[in-house]
Amino acid sequence: MISYGTGLSGFLGSQLAKKLDITPISHDKIQSTKLKPFDYFFFLSSYGNLASQTDEDLIYKANIEDLISILKQVKHFKFKSFVFISTSSVMLRTQTTYSRTKRAAEEILLAFMEKNDLPICIIQPFSVTGVGEQPEHLIPTLLRAAKSGETVNFVPNAVHDWIDVEDVVEGILSLSSHSARGIFQLGNGIETTNQQVLDLVEEVTGKKVKVNLVDSMRSYDTDYWLSTNFKSRGWGWLPKKTLKQSIQEQWEAMK
Repeated sequence: MISYGTGLSGFLGSQLAKKLDITPISHDKIQSTKLKPFDYFFFLSSYGNLASQTDEDLIYKANIEDLISILKQVKHFKFKSFVFISTSSVMLRTQTTYSRTKRAAEEILLAFMEKNDLPICIIQPFSVTGVGEQPEHLIPTLLRAAKSGETVNFVPNAVHDWIDVEDVVEGILSLSSHSARGIFQLGNGIETTNQQVLDLVEEVTGKKVKVNLVDSMRSYDTDYWLSTNFKSRGWGWLPKKTLKQSIQEQWEAMK
């Protein structure tokens, strides 16, 4: 069984790679790699989701051009599953270049699936957290502040649907093993404000976090960001970890 994957050095991709015998394709090799027929392909590479990732040429390349270069090779392959990791931010009221390119990629994949009758699975993860998460994200930032005593900027009312990275990986594996087709969301379906996250961090660490309250830190901060598509649970997948459990594991790893 041959499996390929892109973006396997990232937070989610590295966790997925632990579960699979998979051939990695690095970002700079995607457009030049000659693929052999495969059973599974996991397209996780992306660019633009982090505040520091502002190069628009790279956003277009990673989220659209690299994908198209792969699709040109595989339309005559008979594979079991092609998984593309999109983003839940495609549903937000305020869009970014990153989210719009991900949405464009979704439409390209749906057209490709319909025309060629192939098992294309588009996954929209919600706010993925867990051990190894990018340090600039909210929960690692609050945990670091709890440990160091530093003061961090904080928006209390923004909302997320948090899900642990291990649950996301299990969701990906479940959908790919069933050759799922179409768009699927992976989330808990639970709204949690940043203030509630802060309360959990202080409960888990036993420390008071010093915060500087600000009105906004990102243009797309919202009071509504919630998974409502539960088709992924049709094959028995369910998220197992609570947000508190995930924060506890991250705190233990940080200590």
